[in-house]
Amino acid sequence: MARTRSKSTKAKSGSTLFGILIGLIFGLAAAVAVALFVTQVPMPFVDKASRDPAKTLLPDVRNAPDPNLGLYGKDSAAGSAPTGPTMTAPSPLPGLADNDTPPPQKGNLDSLIASLTTVDKPAPPQAAAPAATRVPGTEAPANTQTTYYLQAGAFRSAEDAEAVKARILLLGLPAEVQKGQSNGNAINRVRVGPFKGIDEMNRSRARLGEEKIESTVVRP
Repeated sequence: MARTRSKSTKAKSGSTLFGILIGLIFGLAAAVAVALFVTQVPMPFVDKASRDPAKTLLPDVRNAPDPNLGLYGKDSAAGSAPTGPTMTAPSPLPGLADNDTPPPQKGNLDSLIASLTTVDKPAPPQAAAPAATRVPGTEAPANTQTTYYLQAGAFRSAEDAEAVKARILLLGLPAEVQKGQSNGNAINRVRVGPFKGIDEMNRSRARLGEEKIESTVVRP
């Protein structure tokens, strides 16, 4: 009876160890499969904002249209052809070819002989010009970087101009409303800037385009 119990106890302990070993093998295989899946398959939760944004090609600022062209009169839009006096080449004397020279006259020969017999007198020495003195505080100014501005529209209504200005200020860009006259009518221009370089101006212009705000490059 005691031998039967010891045999059953050994069988139970052996089956328990075998089950634990099989569980460890299956767990290790599952961990290896998960690691391979994570390293080989691309993550679906990639932040789209971390990708490089598409580069937008902006038109050359030198060919930018005038935003106030529609407010000008018809007379100012029409150009005038330049006028000025024209110069004509003098006509050659009759009877003389291109390579012919007129015969010398008697008066010219006499004056030539008289000039050869006279002795040239030495010219008096000229006084040296005084050296230019530099006045303090008159140095030439250093080259400054070009400043650019953007115009986000010209409105007849001041309320419309202030609304566009508020949208631009919310984007973190400097903006102001400038009042002016065009053909006797009051207009309100929304100016954005100043920008210290063309790269900064292009970045701000692209930011305005993302918010559906059209802008043009204007002179300061």
